[in-house]
Amino acid sequence: MTITQTPQHRPSEPPQPPPPPPREHARTKATRLLSAGTYLDPVYRRAVIRELVRNRFRVVAPSYGYDAVSVLAHALAARRLRRLQLWCSAGSVALLWILAGNGTLSYFVALPLMCWAVWAMAYLRRIATLHILMSRLKETGTEGGFDGAYPANRRLTDLLIHKIDSEQSASESLVFYGGFVPFVGAGFGTRDWANAQLLVGARVLRFTPKDRSGSEQRAPEGRGVGLDTDERKSVVPFTVDKITRYVAEQLSAELRERARLDERIEGLTVERRRFTTAIRTNDRTRGPGWSRLPGVGDLPDVHWREDYDAAREYLCVRIGSWNEELVTSIFVGFDLKGNTLHTEFYPHVLGPLVEDFHLVDRLPDAFDGRLAVRVAWDMVKASPRWVLGLWLLPLRVVPERFLPSLLRPLVRPGRRGPSSIRIGEQAAKADTSEFRLGRYVTKSVNCGALTSVREMATNDSYHHFFQRSDALKYTQIVERRLLEIVRTFLHDHNVDLTDHDRAQNNILNYEDKSMNVTGGNNRNFGYEYAPSGGAPANGQGE
Repeated sequence: MTITQTPQHRPSEPPQPPPPPPREHARTKATRLLSAGTYLDPVYRRAVIRELVRNRFRVVAPSYGYDAVSVLAHALAARRLRRLQLWCSAGSVALLWILAGNGTLSYFVALPLMCWAVWAMAYLRRIATLHILMSRLKETGTEGGFDGAYPANRRLTDLLIHKIDSEQSASESLVFYGGFVPFVGAGFGTRDWANAQLLVGARVLRFTPKDRSGSEQRAPEGRGVGLDTDERKSVVPFTVDKITRYVAEQLSAELRERARLDERIEGLTVERRRFTTAIRTNDRTRGPGWSRLPGVGDLPDVHWREDYDAAREYLCVRIGSWNEELVTSIFVGFDLKGNTLHTEFYPHVLGPLVEDFHLVDRLPDAFDGRLAVRVAWDMVKASPRWVLGLWLLPLRVVPERFLPSLLRPLVRPGRRGPSSIRIGEQAAKADTSEFRLGRYVTKSVNCGALTSVREMATNDSYHHFFQRSDALKYTQIVERRLLEIVRTFLHDHNVDLTDHDRAQNNILNYEDKSMNVTGGNNRNFGYEYAPSGGAPANGQGE
């Protein structure tokens, strides 16, 4: 298998955009394990190809610590190995059948040879898969281990690479989402909160005067040192852009740049991103750009518009830990309405990857004859199960709920993949109008991202206790720093801090973890978001 960093396009193809620069997360542990998962889980492999190739009209979800191009390349390579096995097996069986038909071989000899050919092709595919996992996708292997390179494939053109890379990096800081929760790709939401701060001027302090000798004199009306008066300072006006920029700079400085070397959060990134929907229609009367997704320059300069196509800006604070296998993201939004500052806080967690994907790290460092014999013997023992599965092949048309539990693994092998794989599947809404007028409306398609290849491979629980504690730790650190930075900003702008201090105490000293939760199921990661009505959004529930 040829390995290359950037596949070369064929001369017959039209001119394509130049390849993007090296991707930031091409060599992370998350990328390596996701790539290995495409060889280990057929359901996940098909889901990756479906989301990134077949549904290429859909925008790719933002990448949080992984590279979707590398994952797709390995998914296509794993599918090519599977297809080579099937085609070689079918060709061998057809050739032997022809030889038996014209009398060259007897059927007594041809039938065992057919079984052997099918077994041999499956054996060679398994050996090739083990070789790739042990040499290319291990941290340290016989050929240097994982280096961020990916296999070339004719389906992985430069145009597709450029599309995936530009959209997963959110180069314009614009994220197109297609589900209920705008923070697609960030995982499952945990405890969120919101606070409304009334922008009232701080009270003026009247201090006890001092005479020339330095001794204190009694203040009029019995006031002591530093007592409040009925007078208030004038609030220094500020904008949402100003407070957002100030919070972003201070979070980055206090948690990474100005912090001591042993206290820095190295995996911290602070970005400003806008989240909007992506609806394409077939109404060509809108001009030549009817099908083009909007850019940052096309959006109206209105903060937090209240309509379905609004693009709302949030501050994205991302912390990648455990070599990007655990990602904690906090989305902070500000809005000014009615002399009131409204603050929103939405933490999300991308938990560890599916446990089976970690098998690649436990494989031997070298392939020897003993391992080859073990693989062959295991396949011999599994042969009766394969034969039974072939006889049960017609049962695949039967809905899974009608099959006995013992037959489900045989009829539909590989269905025990991550529960998040089916995230994003939306049912068609029925037209209940009187004359079924929905047949005449302008056809449209939601091109926003519904899920990411990383979310599809998230395990249902943490693998290690410290992963759970680190996700909580980073959320609380950012939360505490955010409240203090906002307090400092408001103090510098002469805002009374009584309401802010009261809200801060309620947030930091909460006792009931279900406070301010928007519904959903209780996972080990935290709480999922769900629209009103109780059903988890985007199919993210169990």
